[in-house]
Parts: sequence; structure tokens; C-alpha cells
Amino acid sequence: MTDGYKDHEAVAIQLGREPKTFRVAARCPAGRPAVIENERRREMPTTFWITCPSLRAEISRVEAGGGVRQAQEEVGAEAIDQTHDEHLRRYSARVAGVGSPGGRIKCLHAFTALHLSGALPNRIAEWTLARLEGPYPDPARCPECMRPAEQTE
Repeated sequence: MTDGYKDHEAVAIQLGREPKTFRVAARCPAGRPAVIENERRREMPTTFWITCPSLRAEISRVEAGGGVRQAQEEVGAEAIDQTHDEHLRRYSARVAGVGSPGGRIKCLHAFTALHLSGALPNRIAEWTLARLEGPYPDPARCPECMRPAEQTE
């Protein structure tokens, strides 16, 4: 599923709304969009966004279990600041928006989206991914991902 129209349709279903301009930055094992890169706009400070429902739910599970605090403690402020600084240099914003104070993680999803897209590999995402039980695919959240992409086009 590399066709732009099919990707647009898939992302609209994943998000539950019509998406703004984007490009697919990473795909799930079934070939569907998993991470998108948003067009840079003031009202959307997060450049990379996880769209895969299964992956998003798994990261949310880690966050709900205290993952943000744990990641901050285990990864450390220096590594977090390095990632924020590099993202600021490349995209003119800190990861997950300009409000993240030094040495802090606001959202594990944003760091993981950066990593999976290949835009900015980082230790916060590595920490998060190591704690996921099974990000792809979850038939309850992604029934279309249970079939190869070419069968659903």
C-alpha cells in the first residue's frame, strides 16, 4: 500500500478524522502507515505522529504505568536534552512541542515516532520500544492489518 490515495484513506481511518498534509514516515509490518510526518505548521508543533492504533495503544499502556517518569529517571536528563536540542536544530521545536522543560519527557509517543521514522533515533524511544508487549498487529485495533496490504487494495 504505497499509493498516496490509499495512504491518505488509511491515515484518515486510523486518526478518525481527515488528516492535514503529511508523508508516511514509517510503516507497520502489514505495509500500512504507522508514523506520519506532518507538514510544519504553527498549530501542529509535533512533526512526527504515530497513526497505527496498535502501536499507539501499546505506548499509551507504558505511559499509563508511569513510563514517562521511569524513562526520565532511567534514560537521564542529558540524553533527553540531546534529543530535544537536535530536534530543535532540525525542526525549530522541541520534541512534542515547545513547552517541554529541560531534561523532561512530555510524551513517549513523540520520541518513538521520531525514532521509528528514522528522523532522529534516540534512547527514549529505545527505552519505550523495549517495554512494548506486541505493538503490531492487534486484530482488535487493526483488523485490516491482519491481511496483507495487496489483498485490501
